Amino acid sequence: MKCNKKAAILLPFALMLGSFAAAADVPEELQVSDTFPLEEPVSMTILMPQQSDVVDLEENVVFRLLKEYTNIDINLVTVPSQDGKEKLNLLINSNDYPDVIMGISLSSQDLEKYGVEEEILIPLNDLIDEYAPRISEQLEEHPNWRVDMTSSDGNIYGIPAVDSAGVGHVNSAMKYWINSQWLDNLGLEMPETTEDFKNVLLAFKNNDPNGNGIADEIPLSGCINSWNADPYLFLFNAFGYFDTNYYYLKDGKFQSILDQDYIREGLAYMSDLYSEGLIDPAAFTQDNAQLTALGNNADIEILGCSPAGHVGMLLDINNIPRYQQYAMMLPLEGPDGYRAIPYTKSVSVSGGYFMITDTCKNPEIAIQIADLFSDPIWTLQGQVGTRGVEWDYADEGTFGMDGVTPAAYKFLQYQTPAQVVDAWWWTYRGIEPDWKNLIQTDPDAIMDPANFESRLAFETSKLLPFAADVDPIPTLRFTTDDSTSFNQLKTAVNDYAKIAITEFITGARSVENDWDAYLADLESLGYGKMIELVQATYDAQTAE
Repeated sequence: MKCNKKAAILLPFALMLGSFAAAADVPEELQVSDTFPLEEPVSMTILMPQQSDVVDLEENVVFRLLKEYTNIDINLVTVPSQDGKEKLNLLINSNDYPDVIMGISLSSQDLEKYGVEEEILIPLNDLIDEYAPRISEQLEEHPNWRVDMTSSDGNIYGIPAVDSAGVGHVNSAMKYWINSQWLDNLGLEMPETTEDFKNVLLAFKNNDPNGNGIADEIPLSGCINSWNADPYLFLFNAFGYFDTNYYYLKDGKFQSILDQDYIREGLAYMSDLYSEGLIDPAAFTQDNAQLTALGNNADIEILGCSPAGHVGMLLDINNIPRYQQYAMMLPLEGPDGYRAIPYTKSVSVSGGYFMITDTCKNPEIAIQIADLFSDPIWTLQGQVGTRGVEWDYADEGTFGMDGVTPAAYKFLQYQTPAQVVDAWWWTYRGIEPDWKNLIQTDPDAIMDPANFESRLAFETSKLLPFAADVDPIPTLRFTTDDSTSFNQLKTAVNDYAKIAITEFITGARSVENDWDAYLADLESLGYGKMIELVQATYDAQTAE
């Protein structure tokens, strides 16, 4: 039975306040709340995605610490990460949905549908202001975020995820990593053009760069359902602007992507690479764990290059000799001279990563879970590991990754999710403060795994001169009817584009013979209508 969403149904907050006694097994540095642990336990159902690199959320260190510290009796419901949103929709349609949705990304349009229209998600404005001081502080520091988070009725229905206040390597995530030792072994230069890149891949395939006398090299791989590891994302940007919105904004006008001639040219190029055995067929089906297994091949390195948001998605960065072999490629120049990459210059937020539904009896407690994961120490516990094992407080007189800001923390070791064996890797991140810039950094040892985050930020800064000449897209606030239409169109176009791109590259479709049929499919799916709807919504907002 659903509960009333008004404040009158809330349990008196004073009754929920903890005794200020620390939970017995929770490290002191994590005891950051005046509310937790609760004096009397409350029950709460939380839906979370189960990622492939987190074996069991119930056994996750952070989840166990959360239950122990808060004294909340959490009924954890997990769904596979790759179809979390679809499973959530099924639960909502069956009227059997959880109190809290955590770690499943809902778009601004989803928030309009489930918040404004159906009132399944409750407004968070007052809860944030009263019970979430860390989130409130972030919104005061970044006032545009509150605007971005606000739906058409003036309410906030979801709290987005923000990686370390949006600074660092997340600003340009379409990166390619290449085995520079193989380049040296074969006397090759770092590729600058698409033609150079093909010649490098051919050499990787045919010239035994690992020197073992066996044709075991995989020139180029990748994976799906991960972070910018699809083989085509980076490569399309040698032909023209490409991102998975499938549209971009320039001078107030939205431009389509999928139906452009440069996409056809990019597909022809990648189809040629695939036909010559230069792209791993598994790149279009395998997950990140399988990709990492290639990078970590025990006997000898076999992976030439791969896309990934960061190089730790490919291999164990604590295998220092191998980690230091892989260098970031700069964007490639295509045959028409285009050379750019999507790059976020101004930080904005959209959608939601933490939502509270109208079944929740204690929303004032639930919001404080989101606030807890907007604390730097809980962020470090979930994203880096345990103090004294993976991290500690910085040495006196040291500086963060910018070389100016005093450091607050230091890495003792660094593990990416694929390397974690002690179940601390956590699947949720909140509106985080700027903690990465505060990591102690030795600029003379940037390739040391302890300086991993700093290396990624440094590498990303090299991409700024290649930032694509497009305009930032504000959070679009669709009307209820338009939101429903946009979601339907976007889903259909997304699903089709992924399949079609893969089939063109792998030869299941011919770029020469099937392009017109592909364009007709896009039209019938409403791709043009989707762009028109985005433009109309943007025009209405800018006219306000």
